[in-house]
Amino acid sequence: MGLEIEEQFVDSLSSVNHKLCIKNFIWSKEEWPGISHNEFADGDNDIPVISLRGILDEKEGQEYAEACQAMVAATQKWGFFKLVDHGVASEIVEKAKTRLQKLFDLPMEQKLKGGRSATLPLGYCATNPDYGHNLPWAEILQLLQSPQQIVAFARMVFGEQHQPFSEALIEYMDALDKLGMTIFEMLAHGLGLVDDFFTKNFDEKEATMIRVNSYPPCPLPEKCLGVGSHSDPHTLTILLQDDVGGLQVLRSDNQWVGISPVPNSFIINIGDTLEAWTNGRLRSVVHRAVVNKERNRMSLAYFLSPTSNALIDCPPQLMDEETYPRKYVPFTWADFRKELLIQKRVVGKTALNRYLISK
Repeated sequence: MGLEIEEQFVDSLSSVNHKLCIKNFIWSKEEWPGISHNEFADGDNDIPVISLRGILDEKEGQEYAEACQAMVAATQKWGFFKLVDHGVASEIVEKAKTRLQKLFDLPMEQKLKGGRSATLPLGYCATNPDYGHNLPWAEILQLLQSPQQIVAFARMVFGEQHQPFSEALIEYMDALDKLGMTIFEMLAHGLGLVDDFFTKNFDEKEATMIRVNSYPPCPLPEKCLGVGSHSDPHTLTILLQDDVGGLQVLRSDNQWVGISPVPNSFIINIGDTLEAWTNGRLRSVVHRAVVNKERNRMSLAYFLSPTSNALIDCPPQLMDEETYPRKYVPFTWADFRKELLIQKRVVGKTALNRYLISK
C-alpha cells in the first residue's frame, strides 16, 4: 500500500513540464517530522505572546519600555514571539488572504502565466523542482515589495481584472512595513540603542519581499515537509498563519515544538542578519513547516531586508571582550545576498555561519 501511494501523481504540485509523484516529495529520513502539525507546545514551552495594546500611539513611558524588554527577552530565548493587538486592520489582512486564496484556487495553467522566468525571477511556482530532491510540499508565490512587480504579476495572471489582487497585496505589504519599523524601534530601545539604529537602513525596499506558501493536504505527512529546517537569512520575518497548525521551532535543547495559531496575531522571528547585527544577542532560530492529510494550510511570510549597502556590524554597546566578544565578521547585505544566491538553498544556519568568527 505504501508503494502505491508513493507512485500516485500530485496534480496540485505538478506544472506542465514537471509531472511529479508523491515519491518525489519524500524527504531524507533524518528530516522526517517526529511530531504532527497539531501537536502544540503549551505553558513555558510555547513562544511568548506580546501585546502592543495601548503603546502604539505613545512610544514612551514604563509600559512601552516593558514591552520593548519583553520583545528582547523573547528573541534572546526563542528567536520568536506571537504579536497581538498589533495595529494592522483586520480588513487589510482578510482582504489579502481572500485574494491569495483565490489565486491558489485557479487552474494551474492560469497560475503559471505568472510563473518564475528570466524576466520575472520571482512569481509563482508549484513546489521548487530546481532543488532536485527534498521537494517542498507547497505552492509558492514570491514577490518583492514593489507595486510595479506586484501589478506586473497580477496582470499576467488576472489580465485587466488584476486590481483587486494588486491593491490587496500592496496595501497588506505597506501595513507590514510600518509594523516592521515599529518592531525594529522597540528592539533597538530594548537593547539600549538609539531607536532608529535599525530603521534608518530600511528606506529602500529592494530586497524586502513576501513569500506565500499554500500547502495542499498530503497523503504522507510523516515523510514530507512543506518547508525544511532553515533559519531566515533576512533581518526580520512577520508571519501570518491561518488556523491550521504547521509551524515548528527548534528549541535550544534540539527538541522541535509546534507553535499553535492565535487568531488576529502575527508570528515574529529574528533573521540571520539581525542576529549578526546584535552580536548574537537576538537569535535567529531554525524552524520548519509540516503538512497534514486533512486540510490545506496557507502562510504569508513577510521578510524585511535593509538597503544593499547597509553594513551589518554590531555596535560597541553590544560587545564586551569578556562576556560578549565580537561573534561575526562585518558584512553588507549585498555581500550576504550574493552568498545566498550561490547557495540557493539554506539548510539550518549555513549561510550565516560563513561570517562566524571561530574561537
